[in-house]
Amino acid sequence: MESKIQSGISASKKKSLDSKVKLRRIDNLIFIICIFIAAVFWSLIKLSDFYSESFAFNIGYTNVPEEKKLTGLDDSTVTVTINARGFTLLRMWLFEDLDNLSINLDNFNIDRREANHYYIYTQEMKERLADQFEISETNFEFSKTTLGFVLEDLKEKEIRVLENLDLKFRQEYDLYEEAILTPEKIVVYGPADMLDSLEFLYTENIQKSLIDSDVVMEVKISNPNPELLRLSPEAVTVNIRVEKYTESSIEIPIDFSDIKLQLKSFPSIVKVHFKVARKDFTLVQSGQFQVIPETEGVDIQNSDRLHLKLIRQPEIVRNPWIVPADVEFLIIK
Repeated sequence: MESKIQSGISASKKKSLDSKVKLRRIDNLIFIICIFIAAVFWSLIKLSDFYSESFAFNIGYTNVPEEKKLTGLDDSTVTVTINARGFTLLRMWLFEDLDNLSINLDNFNIDRREANHYYIYTQEMKERLADQFEISETNFEFSKTTLGFVLEDLKEKEIRVLENLDLKFRQEYDLYEEAILTPEKIVVYGPADMLDSLEFLYTENIQKSLIDSDVVMEVKISNPNPELLRLSPEAVTVNIRVEKYTESSIEIPIDFSDIKLQLKSFPSIVKVHFKVARKDFTLVQSGQFQVIPETEGVDIQNSDRLHLKLIRQPEIVRNPWIVPADVEFLIIK
């Protein structure tokens, strides 16, 4: 009986202790939440204040005038002081590149200082940065009023562009005509000695397979020396016409008219096999072909066979071959 009473007292003390521990944990949690809320409000108050921060930017330029080349920087860095609310500065630190300043020269008035030295005004940059960072331009201060750089004059030359395409067609399909490049020529800017030795340029290599219809695509031009040469434009439009082809043949008499001797061949008529686009099939006529014997270097008096060659054919046929390729003959006296 006495042990049961002691056990009950012990359980009651333990339950009371657990309750105190739970209350202490809740108090601690409430204290931490209060501290966190206070820190958030303190941060919001601080971030709503105005601050002045300076950033050192490395300068780079894009879209240099085509007839010139950027060869040096009079000013390679500039310090920009920005006055803005803490919220804005925090956003800039998180999401903007605050180390490099890329300047698009298309958007600025370029003035000449002397010789090949040019400059732009930083006042114009304030407007661009104000739009980019969504800050009033009056809140920007530049350590320099101008930014200078060196531009060298380039010579120009019109250069023909050739295609560099690796095309594979579906069965029975093929290229109908040479690929058409637009424009056929481009303007290349660069040193005079290099332009003198430049006769043509190629497009970048493009590989396409299983082609069975016309293709129109824009292809970049391969620049053999990007450091010294500038291309305008840098790409061309390539138009590839594709047609379905069929094999056919036509009988053609052998033409001996240029041979002084009177010959009779066996056979006297041969077949010319060829491929032609289906849409052009009805345009092929026998009179468009001419087959003659090869007699150069041949002693006709002591020969009994002649090799044949095709010296005329319509442009719409391709891959022609003669059957038979050699014929026997007799000299008729």
